[in-house]
Amino acid sequence: MKRITMTILVLIFIFLSGCSSQSIKAGRYVMENTETEDWSWIDIKKGNTYEFNRANNVSYRPSGKYTVENNKLILNIGDNSYYTFLIDGDSLIYESTTTSGHFIKKGTVYTLKNK
Repeated sequence: MKRITMTILVLIFIFLSGCSSQSIKAGRYVMENTETEDWSWIDIKKGNTYEFNRANNVSYRPSGKYTVENNKLILNIGDNSYYTFLIDGDSLIYESTTTSGHFIKKGTVYTLKNK
């Protein structure tokens, strides 16, 4: 009986370890379908930090720590606000924000350029 229980526990552990959320690669993700790559980008850095240029004509660039949960990238801003992106391979798809001033349309895709 102990052997069956141990086998089941090992199989559950193997299954769960294969279901972990997707990680994010460090580098610059640029907004697709723009005239210039400098228009809007996200720099994902080591140490779970980021810098986000939402639009070329906006002076404030959010930066800070990010987290990854259930295949979603969450860019945390110091005032308990955040931006959420779906991770899809080497692309980030904008989903939502809790900040005022919506500079980005839902579904906008950012693609990793510096691998």
